[in-house]
Amino acid sequence: MKKKLAAMYFKLRSKKYIASNGVEVKYILEKNTGNNAPFTVIFSAFPREGMKATYNYLKTLGNYKANKLFILDDYGHEHRGAYYLAEQGDFRIEVAIDELIEKMRRNLKPQKTVFIGTSKGGFAALYYGLKCDVDYIIAGAPQYKLGNYLSDVPLKKPILKSIMGNHSQESITLLNSLLPAVIKKYNGNCRVFLHYSTQEHTYDEHIATLIDDLNANEISLEQDECQYKEHQEVSRYFPPYLLETVEKLK
Repeated sequence: MKKKLAAMYFKLRSKKYIASNGVEVKYILEKNTGNNAPFTVIFSAFPREGMKATYNYLKTLGNYKANKLFILDDYGHEHRGAYYLAEQGDFRIEVAIDELIEKMRRNLKPQKTVFIGTSKGGFAALYYGLKCDVDYIIAGAPQYKLGNYLSDVPLKKPILKSIMGNHSQESITLLNSLLPAVIKKYNGNCRVFLHYSTQEHTYDEHIATLIDDLNANEISLEQDECQYKEHQEVSRYFPPYLLETVEKLK
């Protein structure tokens, strides 16, 4: 019953943006009329196995005074998400997300912009945040070499195929290159706040290299290092860090 009520609640609150290429993007926009309210975009992580995508951190950020844009990634395999990127090798989703963000920024004219997300959402916050040259990115346990992540176990391969249309090494290499290429090209003044655990598997596979590349390109980086064992535990440890960090940005 709770799941059904939650689904109805999100459906009632969601709006739809139809991009110029016809792609539909679902979102929730919470406006704030205060002076200097930052424009904050929140990207979602994967839902649990067997569940469809949902919005993240609506409740966590309930008292945070900002113009908050929660973007839903319900594309792809079982509507669990496509990293806000592509379906069947066609990156039309990315174009639509870029359009929606730019439209909101033009309308709101914010002085500061913040992008937030964990895991899949952390990848998206970094990828779109650096492309859009935002002021702050708050990311928790993000993937970095995306192709490797989506091909390392059979359970993830349907998601890889849904995004790229195949499981080829060429597709894996392309996905691996996306975020490193954005970091390498970046020459703005964004500050990145990165939460992670050195004890869960994505640290050696993704986070350590991400940190090296951010530092190599002299991107401002503040790290929050934890010691939890499972990647899923980011959902427990990230919210307090998120609230602490957005308070710093005032």
